[in-house]
Amino acid sequence: MTSNPTAIGDTSPSTIQPAHETSASVEISDSPSFRNVPWPVRPSLGINYNFVSIMYLVGSSMALLFYALEKQVLAPLLVEGEDTNDENALIASNESADGGANDEEGGDAWKEFAKGMEGMYFIFVPFIPCLAWSLIVRYYWLRETIVSQEKKKN
Repeated sequence: MTSNPTAIGDTSPSTIQPAHETSASVEISDSPSFRNVPWPVRPSLGINYNFVSIMYLVGSSMALLFYALEKQVLAPLLVEGEDTNDENALIASNESADGGANDEEGGDAWKEFAKGMEGMYFIFVPFIPCLAWSLIVRYYWLRETIVSQEKKKN
């Protein structure tokens, strides 16, 4: 007994076409064709890559902002907080030698903030290579979109 992919009791030959044949017949002539674009940077239909690139730009900007904040503004607070004498150990445990009053413009609060912000840029660093990828995809998307619009006008 041979295996037949059609329904049980159906004696007609299978009418299922391979995927590459069906997709070619469904393709619309007015839509851009991304066949010559390498697959890692091949744009998908229906996605606005201007928006995608802008969102990755925002994430990358936040990574650079947090990096600059840590290295330029918060660095002095992080360096001062690395002393390991007994007075700083009391301050680190939210107690101070003079009874808890620290009138240096909230020095402990700024040191705690600096500690909390340390390494914050690592969260947003993956946006940087994604931005590069999205700009490449956007280039191919714009190029094919312009070509398809010119074909549509002619």
